[in-house]
Amino acid sequence: MTASVCLCTFNGGRYLKDLLFSLAAQTFLPTELIVGDDGSSDDTSEILRDFAVGAPFPVEILPSERRLGPAANLERLLVRATGNVVFPCDQDDIWDSAKIEVLARTLDRFPDSGAAICNSSLIDGEGRPLEGSLFERAGLDTAAREVLASGSSAAMVEIARRNPVASHALAIRRSALALVLPFGSDWQADWWIALVLSAVTGIAIVADCLVEYRLHDLNTVGLRETLPLAERVSHERVRRFLSRADLLDAAVARVGSLRPGVPNPDDNEILEAQIAHLRTRGSLPPERARRAATVLREARRGGYRRFSNGWRSALGDVVRAGD
Repeated sequence: MTASVCLCTFNGGRYLKDLLFSLAAQTFLPTELIVGDDGSSDDTSEILRDFAVGAPFPVEILPSERRLGPAANLERLLVRATGNVVFPCDQDDIWDSAKIEVLARTLDRFPDSGAAICNSSLIDGEGRPLEGSLFERAGLDTAAREVLASGSSAAMVEIARRNPVASHALAIRRSALALVLPFGSDWQADWWIALVLSAVTGIAIVADCLVEYRLHDLNTVGLRETLPLAERVSHERVRRFLSRADLLDAAVARVGSLRPGVPNPDDNEILEAQIAHLRTRGSLPPERARRAATVLREARRGGYRRFSNGWRSALGDVVRAGD
């Protein structure tokens, strides 16, 4: 089995060396590292060129003439990859030395799975450990992991609710890329990949933490729970709810085209309710009094309890940053 690592960079010089050193230390070295630099203005390009000179595998660096954004940048790398297994890679994490080997072997053991994911430990911007793991914060217990591996509409519902899949933890079988490309959104490609493959092929799960996932103020997407509540519910983030609704709607359509009858009627009803909840959160009135009334109606319908973080999300929607 061969492996391609697809690294997206943008002004990542602060943490990039740690990530590159962890790639060079893999027990199973990738066949290639393909880098898409999305117009960095810091020392990212210099760090990449210096690493390429002595890297234990070929390094291809693709510049961008215009800003593509994370999803489009990753998509062009996935299309170019030649390995049997493709590993999306973020610029600010640190990989365990066995990550590629463990995930590749996992896909060997589960030949029907289109992808595998691992758990991740959490670190802050200075590399200090944070409490919990990615799976723990997403509530991905043993029962939920079994559902994810099932390749069913129930698995898609789990992904939609919890979103426990981060791009840095993914290993995608190259033969499965045709199922997810082109992406259905211009952002959050990892959620799109997980939504589609969870329902069509199933996703193999590795409970071990094989990545140190760095949470800091410059994360494009992710947990970002270290940031203040007011920033996490800023107007920009609220607008993203509409993008998430569009992405989930498109994922349901893509899955239906690949596996007619999936999602089944019961699970489709749940997914449609989540899409409606996201659209409600993304279209709240600007006036606080009207907004509070809309949030209260949505809370009474159970949307915040079922699809968000309960009263915390509801309160955040009423008291938004910038008011």
